[in-house]
Amino acid sequence: MERRDLDIIYGSSVNWQMYRNKSVMITGATGRLGRYIMETLVDADLRYNLNMCIIGLARSEEKAAQVFENLLDLPNVTFLYQNVNASVEYDGSIDFIFHTAGPAAPVDFKKTPVETLWAHVNGTYNMLECARIHKTERVFYVSTVEVYGEWEDEKKIIETDMGPLQNLNYRSCYPEAKRLCETMLASYKEEYGIDFCGVRLSHTLGPGILLDDGRAFAEFIKCALDGQDIILHSDGGAMRTYTYVADAVNAMFLVMEKGESTFYNVAVDENLISIRDLAELIAGLSPSGKTKVTFGEKAALLPYLPFKLAIMDTNKIRNLGWKPKVKNKELFQWTLHSFL
Repeated sequence: MERRDLDIIYGSSVNWQMYRNKSVMITGATGRLGRYIMETLVDADLRYNLNMCIIGLARSEEKAAQVFENLLDLPNVTFLYQNVNASVEYDGSIDFIFHTAGPAAPVDFKKTPVETLWAHVNGTYNMLECARIHKTERVFYVSTVEVYGEWEDEKKIIETDMGPLQNLNYRSCYPEAKRLCETMLASYKEEYGIDFCGVRLSHTLGPGILLDDGRAFAEFIKCALDGQDIILHSDGGAMRTYTYVADAVNAMFLVMEKGESTFYNVAVDENLISIRDLAELIAGLSPSGKTKVTFGEKAALLPYLPFKLAIMDTNKIRNLGWKPKVKNKELFQWTLHSFL
């Protein structure tokens, strides 16, 4: 992680002393969010001498070695090479859990919707059972704007609103699974007293994104890197908000410390932009200077959402002290440059 990104995460006041002498588990440790959480906790542990035990749960030892390199040798860092779809085998204490594991790429939703749904539901069940057995203080869960379903109203959506989902459309495998996982967290709190909190993220990106995951912005970045034209298969009028990964992780730490047992919308209102304007922005960042935006005649066969996404109201998270720093131009510039 760049020092710049750590500075952003430290930018809004977080009480790092809450982790003193604590054990913290991060699932999906080699993923984009999990990696940032791991590296931030390691840095905070060294910076403030917190005597933490940081436990990364990852499927692949090879990928962990590739992603973390020198972190593997630190005495306060432990890695468990397990699949979250199996029961977690760990004998030590676990005070906090950041649960970030689970497929989140639209290309997976199209190719393996059954596995996508099951990975989220079963993985969350296994983590909550782990929390119950270890008497974990608090579980943090990463949810998504997609749980709000179809939202035709022009007003921004608040955390207690909810729109319909097309339950017989395979593409709903992801938001339906996320909805169920949120209910599972609330149920474990009611029955077993396990505290939880979480965020619903808008489109979140930064260094380390997959360029072939089926998202429009990833496709645009790939075209810009390759010096190819960005082809839009609609009028490009749909609006989206984008959040830089370091801003999102800062929000996650704030919620873990100060949040209630509920979910918080995380989006950068100032980064609201149409798909067409986003394509033009990214085309202008192309290293070759050759990328242009054109329009195709028919829709692409990509697993786009079959409904209009809500624009989230973020007053609740901002009242905790969240102050996102990164605007669209820097966000996409830094992400694109991470591939050069």
